[in-house]
Amino acid sequence: MGELSCVLCGHNRDTSEKYPRTFSEEKLTPAVFSARRVTEHWHYRILTCRTCSMVFSSPILSHDRLFELYGESTVTYSREIAHITQSYARHLKPYLAYIQSRETALEIGCGNGFFLEWLKTIGFKELIGFEPSVGAISNAPEWLKPRIKQCFFERDESLPPASIDFICSFQTLDHITAPLATLDKCRRLLCKGGLAYFITHNERALQARLLGEKSPIFDIEHIYLFNKKTLRKLFEKAGFEIIDIFSVRNTYSLQYWLAMTPIPMKRFFLSILNRTGTRNLPLSLHAGNIGIVARRP
Repeated sequence: MGELSCVLCGHNRDTSEKYPRTFSEEKLTPAVFSARRVTEHWHYRILTCRTCSMVFSSPILSHDRLFELYGESTVTYSREIAHITQSYARHLKPYLAYIQSRETALEIGCGNGFFLEWLKTIGFKELIGFEPSVGAISNAPEWLKPRIKQCFFERDESLPPASIDFICSFQTLDHITAPLATLDKCRRLLCKGGLAYFITHNERALQARLLGEKSPIFDIEHIYLFNKKTLRKLFEKAGFEIIDIFSVRNTYSLQYWLAMTPIPMKRFFLSILNRTGTRNLPLSLHAGNIGIVARRP
């Protein structure tokens, strides 16, 4: 287990413990690191920086152990891909005019490449994805598989500076052990005026404040948790010009919302959805996520 520091202040000398660690290492399996699963409520020791209010985990698993667990993890959200694509695309569309060229797009944590596929439909010619999960990549379309690198983005050194027009990442920034270094790398890879579009959890969202430690955002996969203020500070510290920060309206099926909500009697409510034939109906809600659009000056 390795100690981490506040990503904004660069140290952990002025922190308080928000929640103690809730898991033992021998229970960790790749299934625990599968995206969009129902959380076991296992998390590291959670700290809050008193200086800047950054919320983060420390100590955490080693890089090699994390890569092993993510590499063997599985895709659990296949039925929701159309809804997820709709959500991410809807929030990007108001900012498409800021994209000066649609030559090359890159996604960090691309899963099976569903959003890269959408980017192709709006005119991007060259697509690059980074994804540690072998299982996720195996579910990508055959034409896209060679364009997805099975590794952590921050460890890859194959791309030249100023070679990317657009970088996006969804629900991945909070999984990264060095988010400032990752954003600094994004800035260097982007062409002048290139756009970055990220979505992540909001640790100050209403559901997170109401549920406290029972909120699904407090999970072993999540290392740094942001709010609108700390997310802005991080991007500015990495040298980005902020265009907008906004609350995200997510679209999922009724069945998925029910599965992810920490309420009792889930089977009873699911049976009602099954009997009424409404389990797959889409519902859009503000579920506690924030998005940011920024560009390289």
